[in-house]
Amino acid sequence: MNKLIYGGGVFFDLTKWLIVIVIVFILLNTFWISVFVVDGLSMEPYLHDRELVLWNPNSYDKTGPGRGDIIVMNYPGDPKHKKYVKRIVGLPNERVDLYDGHVYIDKKILSEDYLYVDTETDPPGTWQLGGDQYFVLGDNRPDSSDSRYFGAVERRFILGRALTVIYPRIWIIRDM
Repeated sequence: MNKLIYGGGVFFDLTKWLIVIVIVFILLNTFWISVFVVDGLSMEPYLHDRELVLWNPNSYDKTGPGRGDIIVMNYPGDPKHKKYVKRIVGLPNERVDLYDGHVYIDKKILSEDYLYVDTETDPPGTWQLGGDQYFVLGDNRPDSSDSRYFGAVERRFILGRALTVIYPRIWIIRDM
């Protein structure tokens, strides 16, 4: 029994550590942090295609999502198979207007420092959000499928908040 616990060669030691690492990774991924692979250009210039992003599935247990948060969400049209990463711009019970290439929240223009300088938000439209709805947009507006097309997102579709990019660069996602 001592040989089993305290050593049995290099292969045994490596296997033992590999099992420990896998168990720790599974526990982290299940309860605290998950990994999301960005698929597409919809969050450029903030997030890039094929980047690995750590996100927290428990981030909104005590407080709700906030404006500017980058979130991982289930796509409302196919919640079992598709996940998106988007930015929250509209909060519950707000009115979101898109016109003249800008986003207006309750008739006040939204400052969006995270966008490219000449980014315009089209097509025009108006959405009145319910008490459990959020308006999400990609930062790369011309190349993003978001609330402009699939409508406001109910809270139940929001999985958690993006925390940091871990590959190919290491970069902490800051609040807007």
